[in-house]
Amino acid sequence: MKIFLLVLALILNLQSLINADDIGDFEIDGIGINTSLLEYLSQSEINLALKNPTYYKNNEFVVIFINKLSQTYDRLQVTFKPNDNTYKIYSIDGVLDFDRNIEKCLEQKKTIIDDLEVMFKDFERIDEDSPFAPDKSGKSKSFGSWFFLKNKGYISINCVEMGDTIRELNGWTDELSISVTNKELEDFLRGNPY
Repeated sequence: MKIFLLVLALILNLQSLINADDIGDFEIDGIGINTSLLEYLSQSEINLALKNPTYYKNNEFVVIFINKLSQTYDRLQVTFKPNDNTYKIYSIDGVLDFDRNIEKCLEQKKTIIDDLEVMFKDFERIDEDSPFAPDKSGKSKSFGSWFFLKNKGYISINCVEMGDTIRELNGWTDELSISVTNKELEDFLRGNPY
C-alpha cells in the first residue's frame, strides 16, 4: 500500500494510526523512490530537465526539477544517478512556496511532523535550525527535521527563510520541502556532502 505525503492533505489522509515499516511505501505526488523515473516522464521530458541539473559531489547523483503539473506542490525534484539508463529514483522532493510567511511554513511543518510521529514506530528524529548553506551571506535560515528509519533511509521536512541577498540574486522564496530519500543516497550524503 502506498502512503501519499501530500502536504496540504496530510492531516486528512493520515488520520488513521498507520505504522510504516518501509520508506518505499511513501510517495510524493504519486512518485515513489526506488522506481524508475521513466514510469512518470518520457525520455524527452527527462532530457529537457537535464539541461538545468544540479550535481552532487563527484557527479555521482544528479537532481532535476521535473516538469509535471502537481496538484499539491509548487515544484517537484528527483535525484538519480546520471549514468543509470533505468533512472532509478533515489530521492523525491515536493516544495511549497511560503513567500515572506515563514510562520505559516513552520505551522505546516509542525502538523506534518505530528502526523509522521504517529505513523512511524521505529525511527530516530533529529531537528536542526541552522544557516541555509547555499546563502553565503549567512542571512537565510533553515529549520529542518529528519525522520531516519532504521536502515531504510529518511524523510525530511524543512522550512527555509530566505535572506534579502539570495532572494534578490536568485529569485528564491521562503519554502517548505518534504523529501523521501532511500538508504543508498543517505549513505552517500553522510560521506559526501554537496
